[in-house]
Amino acid sequence: MQPDEIAISLAEAARRLGLSYQTVFARRHEIGFRLEGCRAWRVWPSRLEEITRPRYKVTRLALRSTGDSSCRSDSVTAPGGLISARQVDKELDALLARPTAVRRRNTTTA
Repeated sequence: MQPDEIAISLAEAARRLGLSYQTVFARRHEIGFRLEGCRAWRVWPSRLEEITRPRYKVTRLALRSTGDSSCRSDSVTAPGGLISARQVDKELDALLARPTAVRRRNTTTA
């Protein structure tokens, strides 16, 4: 908090953050404070700056330019490999075949 700072409402904080009021209200205990004697919640603008400031100075791997622009997933092969047309027909027939077992009788009706 700075000495000349004026506290803002949760609605104004939501507008400045680009969030919905419900989102800011759900996190009011983390970012704001309540005025004594009333039910109004307020937020210091410096606290909003503190929340939105990046926490770590991390160089992202995606932003590094290595000169190689190929996709890393090009070398990935599908599991199982190729199968023959005969095996495909056999598996499809097994899936589409009618069940040959005797159906159970319904025991809930008399």
